[in-house]
Amino acid sequence: MHGSPRSPTNEYVFPEDTQNGKKMEKLFSMIPHLCFQGHTHVPGIFTPDMRFIRPMELAGGYSVSDKTQRLMINVGSVGQPRDGDPRSCYVVYDEQVVEFRRVEYDIEETVKEIEAEPELDNFLGYRLREGR
Repeated sequence: MHGSPRSPTNEYVFPEDTQNGKKMEKLFSMIPHLCFQGHTHVPGIFTPDMRFIRPMELAGGYSVSDKTQRLMINVGSVGQPRDGDPRSCYVVYDEQVVEFRRVEYDIEETVKEIEAEPELDNFLGYRLREGR
């Protein structure tokens, strides 16, 4: 889903939401096992014990083989990952492990295309360089 289990299109779930116990408990109560989401563009894994695990903290992936385990997995973003790493981010899921992957792309070409589009704010391109 794009947003959250409670509001699939609109609700943001940020890493700092791990400090909001009521919100996170409600969201996890709606997940039977795994929830893949985006919206914030911040890649990582939310755990029911109120942790947010960033991709850089994982070596080789995160085990998801325990079907009783509940996780919310933000897959990141092909454009504008907002974790300080400007490369595109996505996950590979094989029912045993979730692995975050990164791909280089031509950021400067993308910035030029955004600058050439009068409907878009140039800021949208400039922040790609910083991964924010």
